[in-house]
Amino acid sequence: MELQARPFNVETMLFKARRRQVKKLRGANSPLYTSIWPMVHVVRMFGFAPYDFSQDRLVPSNGYLIFSAIAASLYSYAIYVIIEKFMNIERETEVLEGTENTKVIINYSVVIYELGLAVFTRHSFTKTWNALQDYDDSVRQLGFPRKETQTAIYAWILTILTTAVWTLVNRSGMYAFLESWLENMGYMLSYIGTSMAVFKFAAVILFLGQRFHHLNTIAMRNLPSMSAGESTTVISRKTILSLHNDLMIAAENFEAVNSWSLLLWLGNLCLHTVSNIYFIIEWILKKWDMMAWPLIRCLSVWVMAFVFQLLLLHIACDFASSQANCMGPILIEWQVRLMKKKEECAESLLQFINRKLNFSAGGCFYVNLPLLRSIAALLTTYLVILLQLPD
Repeated sequence: MELQARPFNVETMLFKARRRQVKKLRGANSPLYTSIWPMVHVVRMFGFAPYDFSQDRLVPSNGYLIFSAIAASLYSYAIYVIIEKFMNIERETEVLEGTENTKVIINYSVVIYELGLAVFTRHSFTKTWNALQDYDDSVRQLGFPRKETQTAIYAWILTILTTAVWTLVNRSGMYAFLESWLENMGYMLSYIGTSMAVFKFAAVILFLGQRFHHLNTIAMRNLPSMSAGESTTVISRKTILSLHNDLMIAAENFEAVNSWSLLLWLGNLCLHTVSNIYFIIEWILKKWDMMAWPLIRCLSVWVMAFVFQLLLLHIACDFASSQANCMGPILIEWQVRLMKKKEECAESLLQFINRKLNFSAGGCFYVNLPLLRSIAALLTTYLVILLQLPD
């Protein structure tokens, strides 16, 4: 049998080499994951990341459910110890006793709900993550790769700030209530768990917002030239629309799953913020001679932790929604330039203008920066009313 040499095809070899290179940048080796993997492990320890990589895709993990089960057990044991301790403490007023019991029970309910949501919506979360990965893969092949250096910097800044805040809460609580480190951490455990759920949600929303911003930049760079006969478009409008649609589907699905979580987080954080500020003002106004500065400092640090989470939620949702909703005006500009060059007739772009990404809190309102101003005004009004009530 005579052997025949196979023809050498340069394009085929380059395509295979590109596929091998792209495959190395997916899954656990993707730039996004390598920039945040320490934070992923921290969130997993608190039970909110029962996922793992199978080849280059994120999939639900039954093995990591053990962390969720351990976390639920620890939160439940901690709330039992706290309630039992509160029952044996004589408070100065019934208002203080009822408020403290209500706050810890509500926060425990929120963290258990979030654990259950993370467990039972694992498939939905993995679809969102894989959509982010697919977008990065697509734009990399188109010659517009994303750099995650900024993401890594922001992730480490957020981690350091969070660690510093909860460390201050722990040290001030130990000093104010004369507790050991273990006792104080038992009280803080469910609150730290709630904050981990908030940070996980905000991180994914910010990742989506970054990719919408990246796609907007690509679209602006590829707008048709105003000069007749000159073409500056490298990526077609059809490709940009396809990428935008994929990101919108991922964002809308993620928003639908976490809509009630947003409402619970906002309610929980607002309740704790206004109650702590109320007691701070009460102690300053009515107990000046016997000022409990350690207690005031402790509650002030708690307020800082809650306000920090409120800011993070509103900034993340506002950034992602504003970037996602920028595509409509860009496409209109694209269409206007084509019409001026008489290369294409006008077509309806109402779908891109009317399709808005908004993050709803249980269908009651949209979470954005203007809402933060409304919350501040409402809490101030409620706080004034509380201060005017008789003891």
